[in-house]
Amino acid sequence: MKAMTLVTLVLAVVAIVFIVMWSGANSKQKALAKEKDEIAASFENATKTIGEIQSTLDSIDEDLMGQLSVAGETPGASPEDRKSRIVNTLSTMRTQLEEGKAKIARLEKDLSQSNRQVAGLQDILSKLRASVAEKEKIVANLQSELGIISQTLDTERKLSAEEIKKREGQISEKQGQIEQMDKDINTMYYAIGTRKELQEKGIIDRTGGILGMGKVSVISKKSNLDHYTMINLLQTNTITFSAKKRYSVLSGQNASSYKVEKNGNNYTLQISNPETFRLIKSVVIEIE
Repeated sequence: MKAMTLVTLVLAVVAIVFIVMWSGANSKQKALAKEKDEIAASFENATKTIGEIQSTLDSIDEDLMGQLSVAGETPGASPEDRKSRIVNTLSTMRTQLEEGKAKIARLEKDLSQSNRQVAGLQDILSKLRASVAEKEKIVANLQSELGIISQTLDTERKLSAEEIKKREGQISEKQGQIEQMDKDINTMYYAIGTRKELQEKGIIDRTGGILGMGKVSVISKKSNLDHYTMINLLQTNTITFSAKKRYSVLSGQNASSYKVEKNGNNYTLQISNPETFRLIKSVVIEIE
């Protein structure tokens, strides 16, 4: 009877010890499983964050290789267009770099607080930091280039303004020359008077004839334009005069380039073809 009681007691103690050991092992297993899950979640989060950072850096690389390259220039783009494009690109890149740096800092903080070192993550983060630093250096260089472009743009504006002013002066000078040429080409001189008046002014000479008979009036080669009236065919194409008996156009203008209309004792010489008429610059009309 006592032996049975002793056996029963031993079995009870063994059962209690087994239960305690099993309970402890189960708690450790649960703790290990929890830690495994936490490591997996931490690794997954780190991997996602690293992917986002790398995507940002790839986007920056595309900007550097594409939008800022000479090949990416729009044909005929002005320095102002290039400056605007670089300003917009730099602003985007700076924002992306700051976001990348913030994500790297958060990830490093999370890893340090978790007291775990996920294999390879620290090495990846070091490479990402180096890549961000490199991109920041490139952005700084581009910012310097932007300053050069701004300076170049200001210089080109100044040179363009000077060139425009110079060209405007040349155009104005040429225009003045053309206007003067037109004025000179279309400037004519006329003299109207009786035979005696024209002779006294030295405008005509009397030549030919025999014994004073049969002489004709001809324009003197020594006539002075001071005794003529100046007109410009750009402003008028008529010459008016009066004659009691008759008149004679002594100058040699082509008769088809003008016509004379009579109104009582008044006459109007109407120039119908200025290009032909102005080939002879002076007009002399002798009246009676």
